[in-house]
Amino acid sequence: MKTLIRFCALTCAVILGACGKDTTGPSIDQLVPALTSDVAQIAADGMAEDVDVMREPVFFPFMPFFGGATATASFDGPGFGEFRPTNCPFDAATGRLVCPTISHFGITITRSYAFWDAANAVQQAYDATTTAKANIQTSFTGTRSGDDWSGSVDRGKDLTATGLAGAETQRTWNGTGHDKITRSHVTDAGETRTYDLDCSVTVQDVVVPVPTSATSGPHFPLSGTITRTCTVTIVGGPRDGTTVTRTAVVTFNGGSTATLTIGDKTFTIDLTTRRRFPRP
Repeated sequence: MKTLIRFCALTCAVILGACGKDTTGPSIDQLVPALTSDVAQIAADGMAEDVDVMREPVFFPFMPFFGGATATASFDGPGFGEFRPTNCPFDAATGRLVCPTISHFGITITRSYAFWDAANAVQQAYDATTTAKANIQTSFTGTRSGDDWSGSVDRGKDLTATGLAGAETQRTWNGTGHDKITRSHVTDAGETRTYDLDCSVTVQDVVVPVPTSATSGPHFPLSGTITRTCTVTIVGGPRDGTTVTRTAVVTFNGGSTATLTIGDKTFTIDLTTRRRFPRP
């Protein structure tokens, strides 16, 4: 199953809440066996977007708008050039660099930055030596579709990185966000499953290494968690309107995979391909 959008990256725990309908019969997971797997994939999509946001600003010193070497397309990703602070003027009223709104492959993207020094004074631009903290606020809204799925997405993030000042080797991210998603998946057997999800997101102490040069290889989060608590509503079919609550927690360990746990089920997330698969 493909991801909803490119701008996407880790431990998940899931708690089963009360169902909107029959609470005395079989569990919702018995009635909809693919529910946990589907939620795991949606959580993996959201996680990938979170990690992409946290990894992209690691390259502040290498991007042209900070006077460093020219960044390659692999750093920016499609459309990320629009978010370079030369295109994001400083707004004195908010203390933020506000980027233009862009549309990319059916998704509307907004972003703004804020920078502070060690004394917590607002800075009008990033400084590799004196900037101690950075905040990124993003939103992704729109619709996408693939060979066997379609969906709409409304994601928002408010993430802050600390530990930036001086010759840093890593940054620590904390913050919150939301996901509102409608997603339909058509199986090989022709079955269509559709869900509405409304999730709160918490990023806690996610440590991301800082590359030593613009040509450094992949840098995956070293530790920390991303938690998603989602109300999942089944749309259509005999279970139309049934709701469950899932709390997804993703944990990082520095490798190219992360663990995602939903209730008593555990998945491995490939941070390179954004795919999830059950652990043995």
